[in-house]
Amino acid sequence: MLDLLNDLMDMWSNFNLACYAILEQSGLLVPNQSAYTIGPGGNFNMTRPMKIIGSPGSCYVQDATGNNYDMQVVARDVWNLYTNRTNVVTSNFPNILFYDPQFPLGVINVLPFPNQPYTMFWDSYLQLSDYTSLTQVIQLPPGYKLAMWSNLAVLAKPYFLDGQMDPIIPVIATQSLGAIKRTNTRDNVAQYDAEIVARSNIQYNPYTDSVGSVSQN
Repeated sequence: MLDLLNDLMDMWSNFNLACYAILEQSGLLVPNQSAYTIGPGGNFNMTRPMKIIGSPGSCYVQDATGNNYDMQVVARDVWNLYTNRTNVVTSNFPNILFYDPQFPLGVINVLPFPNQPYTMFWDSYLQLSDYTSLTQVIQLPPGYKLAMWSNLAVLAKPYFLDGQMDPIIPVIATQSLGAIKRTNTRDNVAQYDAEIVARSNIQYNPYTDSVGSVSQN
């Protein structure tokens, strides 16, 4: 049963909305180094992120005086478009991050290569911890305890073929997990190409048959 409970926690860690907090991690960049392993025993000896959040402001480098400089988190297909990934192209501040979620150690890649030991910060979804015993005290936000026992009952049912589950339990499991996800819903910030947004206020004027401001007369 303990293994099933930890399997449930691992499964929920893959659900963004089941994670109740954003984890900010940081690591010291090494001059002229662009790739860093992350996980227990890695270059960044800390929790391996399942995914690094890519929204604006979720990743940045900080200089010695505390000034922050934004970085863009890109997917693999965008990362593959950069042709100078193996050349030592240094910059005052790297502005591109690509996270390769290998296992057991992930790999964080940055471009351009930093020329000073800046501190880099990045955000990921907090992973739910495994339990060491069935008597361990649950320390989670309101609503998680109900969701855990009801979803664990549904997960364990196939292992008790001669048992009869009350049909209300799967309903409770669905509703309680849904309530957690609704609480953890986060705003999504839309991003637009500058070339599109720059002309967003220009409208077709039916009175002059041209593009421009519509007359109010």
